Order: sequence, then structure tokens, then C-alpha cells
Amino acid sequence: MEELLGKPVAEEIEKECLAFLAERQGVMPALALIRVGENEADITYEKAIKKRFLSLGLEVKTYQLSTDCSNEQLQEVLQFLNDDEEIHGIMVFLPLPSHLDKEAVFRTIKREKDVEGISRENMAGLILKDKNSFAPCTAQAVLEMCHFYNIPLAGREVCILGRSPVVGRPLSILMTNEDATVTLCHSKTSNIKEVTKRADVLVCCMGRAKAIGSSYCKEGATVIDVGTNWDEQGNQVGDVDFDTMATVAGKISPVPRGLGAVTTAVLAKQLLKAYSLQEKG
Repeated sequence: MEELLGKPVAEEIEKECLAFLAERQGVMPALALIRVGENEADITYEKAIKKRFLSLGLEVKTYQLSTDCSNEQLQEVLQFLNDDEEIHGIMVFLPLPSHLDKEAVFRTIKREKDVEGISRENMAGLILKDKNSFAPCTAQAVLEMCHFYNIPLAGREVCILGRSPVVGRPLSILMTNEDATVTLCHSKTSNIKEVTKRADVLVCCMGRAKAIGSSYCKEGATVIDVGTNWDEQGNQVGDVDFDTMATVAGKISPVPRGLGAVTTAVLAKQLLKAYSLQEKG
């Protein structure tokens, strides 16, 4: 069994970012982070982003709102950042509290600053293979990992467990664009283990700690764990029960040390892309 570690993938993406910045000396693209409340996962991700971006010479500005903020307050911040020429990318931590209108957020962020790929325009662009579109960073990170480790996708069966609008659904489009045969599974899928055990590549993004074990996996398949959960002892774990899955899978990404590092590197790469689009525009 081979572990698909995120660090070497992230380092390769960082080399691309550093080369981009070296060609444009003195440029410092800036990312605005909008965080509502004190969600532990959001705070952990925010710290990882700041650490990574600082090492690359990129700027990060955090805009924090209280959990009980209004839709009007959130929209005011978004409009301010849309109009700020010194901000090149905007990212809103999801999910938002239930009283906030996330669809309004998706509609408001300018497409060229939507580095997390949550706008309708960017989602449509993925379907149309528009090279100027942004994919959600986690979905793109899965693809980057597959490319780095030379995991074949064309003509292969890919099963994605989870249909969220920021991972599962966009990833199904990206994988289809790679000529994979994609099955998107969810809570209403019948005979789910029969479906998953056909897959050459199994991607788990359900948000349920250690929910997926070896009984879901075909012998020798590649398993990519997107989950970020915490167990009763406060340890970070994925959606995959790593120990049991390792007895069947040919390749598997661990949590931690897996996809997380790649996701933050992709975010940096997409910020530079956003800067380029705004520079040209």
C-alpha cells in the first residue's frame, strides 16, 4: 500500500507560484478571508492558509463577523472587497450559519475574485471547460494529487462519496472532463457498497469520521480522503478508516498529511490566477 502524501504535491505547486512571483518582482497579490463565528475547522484552515501564504510572500487579510451577523452586514463586507482593487481574491468559510443566505454570497462575489469557485459563473465555466474559471480548491486539489502521482483517470471508474456543492459535485465535473466514468453517491444511493467496489478511484468527502472502511473498496483501488473530522480524543481524522482501508487499497491519502496541504497550495495558485485575470482585465 502506497501513501499519497500531500507535502510533495504542495511543494510542486509552490514552485509554480514562486516562479510566477519571481517574474513579477514587487507584486503581492492579496487574499481576503471572511470568517463568520469561531468554527474550529475554519480557524485551523485559516492558520494553515496564513502560514502557507506568508512563506510564499502573499498577503492575507481576515474579516471576521460574529455568528449572529446579518445578511446585510455580510453583503456590505463582500461589496467592499469586490470594489477594493488591492484585494485579488475573496474566500468565505463555509458552511455559514443557517440564518445567512449562502446563495446571495455565491451571487455577490465577482467571478474574477472567486478563488474558491463557488459562484454560478465559475461552476458553469467548469462544465464548459472555460480556462478562466475557478474550481473549488478542495476539488481541484484531488485532481492535482491524481496528476502528481500519475493515477490514471481516462476510461477509469471514479466513485465520489458526497455531493456537496463545494467538493463532490464540482469534482464530478472535473473528473468527467478528465474522461473518467463518474458515479456520484450520496445518502439516497441504493446498494452503495456495490457501487463503490467497482471504482478504480474512490474519493470520500462525506464529512463523517472514519465512516468508510475496507468493505467499500475494490482490491488495489486508489482512495483519496477529503474528510476533516475530529475524534473523541480531539485528533484529526478523515472519512476513511485508514487502518482497515490500508489492508485493501493500493494507494491511499492519509488524514492528516494528505490533501490538506494540497488544498492550501491550490488556493495560492488560484490567487495568482485571479491576479493575472484582473491585471489583464
